[in-house]
Amino acid sequence: MLLALAVGCAASSAPAGTASGADPSAEPSAFAPQSEEEAVLTAYTGMWDAVVAASHEGAASSDDLERHAVGAALVLMNTALEQARTQGVLATGEPVLAPEAHIEDSDRATITDCLDDSGWSLGVGAPGQAGTRRVEATLTHDGLAWRVSDLRIWETGSC
Repeated sequence: MLLALAVGCAASSAPAGTASGADPSAEPSAFAPQSEEEAVLTAYTGMWDAVVAASHEGAASSDDLERHAVGAALVLMNTALEQARTQGVLATGEPVLAPEAHIEDSDRATITDCLDDSGWSLGVGAPGQAGTRRVEATLTHDGLAWRVSDLRIWETGSC
């Protein structure tokens, strides 16, 4: 099975007192609290970022992955990485994500995604199976952080 990824983009801001003349107080703080939806999306994209980075290195797992995923989702991603590693495959490229978060309550959220893995080769699965596919993720909040706990990746063309 091919897995897909979307790499979260991080915005950078110019340091205070730069020639741009921007008001430093108008720039977001790195420590500004995230909304629950932002925190859920950060956990989901962080999981994919960790999987992509590990796949490019040929690693069977990643400490970063364990910070963003638990349970069945962690097992699924580690299994895919291990399979690629044992086949001697280093992934290339990156998948593209389009996640939408839905907060169900204070400790449960879901994400639906239509990801495109046609630009990311993990080296597992049959050739020609890359493309857009539906992903359904469940996230749980353990009192400290949101983590992806369950993940279902549908077949190509499912979204």
